[in-house]
Amino acid sequence: MIETERQMKKRYYVLISNDDGINSAGLAAAYEAVSELAEVLIVAPDRERSGASHSLSVTGPLKAEKVRYKGNTAYAVSGTPVDCVKLGLLRLARRKPDLVISGVNHGPNISQFILYSGTIGAATEAAILGIPAMAFSIDTYTPGPMEFAVKYIRYLAGLALDGKLKLKKHTVLNVNLPNLPEEKIRGVKIVPKGMKDYNETYKSEGGGKHNGGYYWHIIGPGKNSAKMTDSRGVAGGYVTVTPLLFDLNDRAAMKGLSKVLLNKNNIKT
Repeated sequence: MIETERQMKKRYYVLISNDDGINSAGLAAAYEAVSELAEVLIVAPDRERSGASHSLSVTGPLKAEKVRYKGNTAYAVSGTPVDCVKLGLLRLARRKPDLVISGVNHGPNISQFILYSGTIGAATEAAILGIPAMAFSIDTYTPGPMEFAVKYIRYLAGLALDGKLKLKKHTVLNVNLPNLPEEKIRGVKIVPKGMKDYNETYKSEGGGKHNGGYYWHIIGPGKNSAKMTDSRGVAGGYVTVTPLLFDLNDRAAMKGLSKVLLNKNNIKT
């Protein structure tokens, strides 16, 4: 018996979140991409929470307001992106989702900035809880047409849902899209994240160098790396795909420490 499109969609269940808030154009693009493939649950911040990283609300309750979203049910949550994913997976989802998608973020999540990203934080929380996760970002802070973003998210999500793309446990697939028409995109690069590809400083206003006042975080170009990284790739017009493994153990360092700290001439442990 051939499955109908509706029956096929019911086979899959996807949670979508972000850090730009429930009303962002990027979230709408992710929903448009995935709603053709699966039943979708949206749990997103009720306002922009960019830069929230992997922060979690611990000093008070979360408010989750049930809202209508393009004919579907969604939740606008008072907390961080991690709050949204954790609440969604542990309480609001009717079953274990097959996939979690975070984004589309307005602005790239590359190099050292992935550590500050609420978009990455949301996807990482899903991976920690054992759910395959992808984070999508576009190289612009001004929302515009996202036809290619919708197309590429649908492509990758379809591969994951059909089992053709398998993610290692605790791994997030971080995808950055150039802000270009599809015909100008040069291709796809599987690349590592950059380590520190940008220079940073603070610009002061309303005070002297040591007299307080206001300070604005400023990002500037850094030294070009000889290696192809996420930042270099997306700047060159490529879609960059970077698997991020959130196992924070430095196993090589553990071996080195054992030779020093567990030496028989040292204090016994």
